Amino acid sequence: MSKTVWHYAVTNGLSGCYMPDTHWGAHEGTTRRELVDLIAEHLRMLDVAPSRVRQVKVSRLWSFIKRHGSSTAHFAIDIGDGQELAFHGLTEEEYQQQTREDA
Repeated sequence: MSKTVWHYAVTNGLSGCYMPDTHWGAHEGTTRRELVDLIAEHLRMLDVAPSRVRQVKVSRLWSFIKRHGSSTAHFAIDIGDGQELAFHGLTEEEYQQQTREDA
């Protein structure tokens, strides 16, 4: 069985807007715990209650990622005042391109 690898670009801004206020680059991980830690880290950076992570059905999301990869497993967390913390699933190629651009 191959190792599960996820890739996400993380942004935040007004919900439904095309351009985010902040883009935190591309992230990669191999475990469900790393994904939860990534979510929690960004909530802390925005000074948002860590309980907001409950908006994500992590076990369902992780099962989907293991079957289909993260490139189509986008999700967002409502952080209040019309703002959202968004996780955009990336392919391996998109991840590599973003890490080159961010370097």
